Amino acid sequence: MAMGAPVHTSDSLKESGPQAAMHLANTGTLEVMRVTRSIPTANGDLLFLGVPARIGSSARSLHVSFTQQSVHEPPTMDPETGRIHLSYPHRDHPEVQALLNSKRNRFCYFWRSANGDRTHAWLLSSK
Repeated sequence: MAMGAPVHTSDSLKESGPQAAMHLANTGTLEVMRVTRSIPTANGDLLFLGVPARIGSSARSLHVSFTQQSVHEPPTMDPETGRIHLSYPHRDHPEVQALLNSKRNRFCYFWRSANGDRTHAWLLSSK
């Protein structure tokens, strides 16, 4: 699997992908969701349903929004609804385009530090 990492991750995490995410699980909470289907939206954002793909994960949906701001919002997750929220600069971003390809196995990894002050997110898909 390789799709790179969204703008939310540091350079060292971009190179490591899921291996780095698994190590981060020791220092916080790691959610892994397999993306199963797209839900139409009226506002241009993207919404996907999914299933938890790791024991203890509660992520069940993914909301992707687009912003023109130079500083992007950090990834978030609502623990009550199980929804992960990511923002990207534009819809043509390579990770977003790979996410839109329903013929691939697609995953979203979301990590929150133990004290809750840092988050990272990865979108991965099979080639």
